[in-house]
Parts: sequence; structure tokens; C-alpha cells
Amino acid sequence: MQKPMSVELINEYGEHAVSVKIDGHAALLDTANVDGLIEELSKLRAQMRPAVPEQPLRSHQYVLEIDPCWYTERNPLFDGAVVFLRHTGLGWAGFAIPTESMQRLKDALSAHEAAAQREARIPMHALPN
Repeated sequence: MQKPMSVELINEYGEHAVSVKIDGHAALLDTANVDGLIEELSKLRAQMRPAVPEQPLRSHQYVLEIDPCWYTERNPLFDGAVVFLRHTGLGWAGFAIPTESMQRLKDALSAHEAAAQREARIPMHALPN
């Protein structure tokens, strides 16, 4: 039995592409097409119900980016900062963070940093060979 939809990475003439097959119809997407599709799907998903959960679900295994590239800037039309985070598969995502939320984020990150520093000071127990 054929799956109603399949998505796979292929190497079309030396360039990577994505093959999308739905109900017997196929499309071959290059990098720019995949980026455009991800962006358009994210806009549509933002309008769908149920909404994306307010908190991460403990039962879900999220795609995790280790040490992502980031960029911040002030926007004169917004009281706060704009933060961009780069995911290697999903691309850049921008977040406009109001000043009061920036303080809460700073406090939360500082608490994590302090905990990591405390853990680094605890001597590791010797383990036998």
C-alpha cells in the first residue's frame, strides 16, 4: 500500500533537492523552494487551530539546535528588542520582545548561568578505572 504522502532528500544532478509525493503527484523542490515552503507553512500554521501550545510539551521530542547563531537589534518603533535565532533546518526566526519580557528572560538566563557555575564548583568524585 502506498503512503498518501512522502518526503525525501535526493541528489538531483549533484544538487540536493527534496522530492514531495502526495497521492501520486510529485514535486521536486530545490533549496530556495524548501525555504519558501517552510516560511509559507509557518504563516499558515500560525492561523490554524488548535494553536501551538503556550509551553513546550514534555512528551514531545523537539528539534534542538546546539549553540545557535543569534542576532539582536533595537527597533525604534518597538519598546524592546528584536531577537533572531537561526536553526539550520528551519532558518531564521525573529521575535520582538518587549522591555518587561526582556528583563524576565535576562533573569531566567542568569539563574541558569548561576546554577551552571555552582555545579562547576562541585568537585567530581573520583571514579576507578
